Amino acid sequence: MSGSITAAPDYGQHRKEVAVADSGSIDNKKRGINCGSYRVANIQVVPITAAGNPDVEVLFWSEKAGKFIRAHTALTKTGVGAGVPYEFTVECNGRIMFVFVTGTLTGGVDVYVSGFEMDHTL
Repeated sequence: MSGSITAAPDYGQHRKEVAVADSGSIDNKKRGINCGSYRVANIQVVPITAAGNPDVEVLFWSEKAGKFIRAHTALTKTGVGAGVPYEFTVECNGRIMFVFVTGTLTGGVDVYVSGFEMDHTL
């Protein structure tokens, strides 16, 4: 995995300098971020240059499918403007997730994640 989630207010880097939009299936579990014991994940999408305006979708690992899969209602976010970083929150509920990057990646993008509301019953 690209690591475990970091407790808010600190953020850990999930993806670094993504220069090409993701496509196809992501079937390598190690590319995900382990959100074990957290109910909520805060995700920051940070374009590296003033031209980038990336869109993202949060996917979750499925052992049965052997790949990251979409939520029934897709967890997608559209970039908010060229070069403008943005943040959003999803219910991760202790799962392994992957932030799939699409949109305009001119110059690349970094993705950071933190966890909130730890629940040791997960």
